[in-house]
Amino acid sequence: KPPVIPWLPLPKAGADDPFGDALVYPAWLAGTWRVQYKKRDIRFPQGWGVLNQKLPGVAMASVLRLPNVGAEPAAEWRFQPVVGGGGARADWAFTLPRVLRAFWDQAQVAEAPARRPEEGWAVKYAAPVAGRRQDPPQERTVTLTWLGGETWEDKVDGSVLSVEWLRQRDELLAPEGVGDYKVLTALSRDPAAGTATGLVRVAAFLQPADDAYIEAKGEAVAVYDYSVTLSRSEA
Repeated sequence: KPPVIPWLPLPKAGADDPFGDALVYPAWLAGTWRVQYKKRDIRFPQGWGVLNQKLPGVAMASVLRLPNVGAEPAAEWRFQPVVGGGGARADWAFTLPRVLRAFWDQAQVAEAPARRPEEGWAVKYAAPVAGRRQDPPQERTVTLTWLGGETWEDKVDGSVLSVEWLRQRDELLAPEGVGDYKVLTALSRDPAAGTATGLVRVAAFLQPADDAYIEAKGEAVAVYDYSVTLSRSEA
């Protein structure tokens, strides 16, 4: 049975992390990881009739966390230790461009993403345009805004579950080019092997301007599931 994933409710913002992009993960995640992605399943819980070309995951890089749905690359993630110990936070300036390039090798990221106050992380890159591959790569800026986020950790075995509410804006397509999706990440560690395995699930939602928005009732219309295997990287 397809999963039913609602958009609401959003979690309350924490005082030290109002945007959810600095969630605290277990300390064992600190460092750089090689992450092998393996497609597990792609589902459309409400059928094909509610889908459209603007849905996150349809166009290339319309989901920066999963830029090419169906591809199975190896990418790199990095987590930075929390000052004072006790956890680790995702290093988005390092991770976002590496995930993009791993899934889409034609994407050219010229500079490290920058965190814009009140907006989130801005990723500038150039890439070919569908149907116009003879033209020079087109530059664009995509902003990823964390509307909320939560983590849960098993203190016994160190396994962790996180949920992030994300809004992605493509400035080249403004005022359109807006997509909402949730990212669920579940990781379990193997201390002896120095590895971790788990799931990355992206749930995509419609926008109020979409024809089937009311019909969708605030629930995901596409769900992309990937298995991930993490091993320590030399980077």
